[in-house]
Amino acid sequence: MAASPLLPLLFGALLAAPSSTARPLSAKASAAPSGGVEVRVGVLLPGRNLRYPWAWPRVAPALRLALEALQPQLRHAGLAVRTAFASTEDDDGTCDYEVALLQATDLKCSLDPDVLLGLGCDNSRRAVAPFAQYWQLPLLSAGAYWWREDGTTVYAGPVGPDFSAFQAQLLRHFNWTSRVAFVLRYEAAYGDFSVLTFMDQLSSNPNFTAPVHRYYEDEEPGDEAVRFIQANGRVVYICETLEKLQEFMHLAQAQNMTNGDYVFFYLDISGESLKAEGHREAAKPWQSKESRDTGGLREAFQTVLLFTSHEPQTPEYRHFQSQLILRAQRDFGVALNDSVGTLVAGCFHDVLLLYLRALNETLREGGTKRNTSRILEKMRGLKIQGVTGTVSINSDNKREMDYDLWAMRDVESGEYQVVAHYVGPEKRIKWLGPIHWKKGPPPLDNPPCVFDMDDPSCGQARHSGGEGEPLWRLWSSCG
Repeated sequence: MAASPLLPLLFGALLAAPSSTARPLSAKASAAPSGGVEVRVGVLLPGRNLRYPWAWPRVAPALRLALEALQPQLRHAGLAVRTAFASTEDDDGTCDYEVALLQATDLKCSLDPDVLLGLGCDNSRRAVAPFAQYWQLPLLSAGAYWWREDGTTVYAGPVGPDFSAFQAQLLRHFNWTSRVAFVLRYEAAYGDFSVLTFMDQLSSNPNFTAPVHRYYEDEEPGDEAVRFIQANGRVVYICETLEKLQEFMHLAQAQNMTNGDYVFFYLDISGESLKAEGHREAAKPWQSKESRDTGGLREAFQTVLLFTSHEPQTPEYRHFQSQLILRAQRDFGVALNDSVGTLVAGCFHDVLLLYLRALNETLREGGTKRNTSRILEKMRGLKIQGVTGTVSINSDNKREMDYDLWAMRDVESGEYQVVAHYVGPEKRIKWLGPIHWKKGPPPLDNPPCVFDMDDPSCGQARHSGGEGEPLWRLWSSCG
């Protein structure tokens, strides 16, 4: 077949709301020209529930935009794509392990796909990823990150292992080399998986202590979490809602934990805490939606640093974003207003482009659409510019993503600004401004005689007073 700059295809995905029975919805597709090749794509995503950033009403317009952008080359090359969509939701609108497995099996039998795309939910991907590997099919995902070995899965979403690489550099930069504490929900939310991966890596390091306090979503982290942190850490990662973080910071402030001896890292992948909502102004996460705190929490939040995904600011991404919003409203009657959903949709858009590029090169070299190992090898060796920025896949089949670190740069106004940008493909931190630590230098992760009492000098300091007097004797003379 004649070589072409991009692998052409004809997109026929059904852009209509899926039925509640969650049966596969096959798309009509133009037949491949005589002597051409048909590429079959099976899409497995939540059908209706928009609380999932990777829900079908978001991703479907992104896929159509990706394929429309290739249309001139598609008509020229003589290949076609046939697609089918199936919902992984149960009757309650929740991602379901068994539903995902049944739908994937049904797609395998009815469509015999060449590639699977979707499976953003962790439990859905855990169900299907082993079968994708058994079937030797690439599985393109950009949803919640599952940090175990996924075989033929290519992970291209904003939550992933690059966060751990970013944190490792950050710890070294501030000379935090031995102790980090975590406060986590049992029910991991989107974004928490990045912290869980990082925590898992630290826990496996014999030179690091990484104590963890967990709580259920209907519980308040509250006083118990405060006592845990006082006893276990000075560098703390917290995964909870913004409202609970604000409540926790009130308690920490009452215990004099916001004087500069502690630093609290808060992961907000979508950057929702930095958006204006209700009475809260933009870039002021210490304010509540109900009222603007004029002093108390503003001072406490000087010790809180935020991590977000790096949302591109390019004209290409802004155009994609506006088109996605228009298509979702037109085709599904859905109003999109969240940046994380747009970013995830953009990641699906870009990983599909990368796959098509790798498939095209494989075909040009005499391979077939079922040479999965060669296609994956090609994907790992390519680097393209997508709507979400530079797209490259590492040796673990994971996309290298960018993150931002935010801090309160203007203490008077309480406004947060980006102080560091982690460039995933380059594996480096670009510092954009200083962090204003309350005591000048950053806090110590393991201050002397606080957590480690094995040092003989700690015992001497604790058990002796001036001139060698035992402390009990000094205390007994104090009235």
